[in-house]
Amino acid sequence: MRLTEAAASSRRCGECTACCDGWLKINVYGVEVYPGHPCPHSSGHHCLIYERRPLDPCQRFFCGWLMPASPLPDWLRPDKARVIFLPAQFKWHGQDVDVAVPVGDGPDDKTIEWLKNFASERKRLLLYRLDQDWFAFGPPAFQVQMQERMASGEKLW
Repeated sequence: MRLTEAAASSRRCGECTACCDGWLKINVYGVEVYPGHPCPHSSGHHCLIYERRPLDPCQRFFCGWLMPASPLPDWLRPDKARVIFLPAQFKWHGQDVDVAVPVGDGPDDKTIEWLKNFASERKRLLLYRLDQDWFAFGPPAFQVQMQERMASGEKLW
């Protein structure tokens, strides 16, 4: 499914605050945000400092669901699908690597299956987390290298 520019531009965060709720490890004005420690500027329904939010990480953040012409279906909004899709976070042998960060106890099997199909159809690679474990979807060499890099503690994106 490919969205038109008009459809993509009509998407808004709405009450989704998944990127601020601590699922992404970020620093906002000197405050560490990580699982269990949401951004202190989030009400849980919207940003309390939206007009003066920092350039990095907030204004520069690209939610895959909100991006213009996003191919992600409506049901993949982060708070609904329980996953934040981060497109093209880095490259491996010239191929884009997308990252799916869980929100809460997500994502479910339907979401993972959709993301894998999306990656396969578009010749992309995927890293995703279930519970506390990260998985690599792509060629065996990619899977092995990502597991080795993660095991060594290397930050991949």
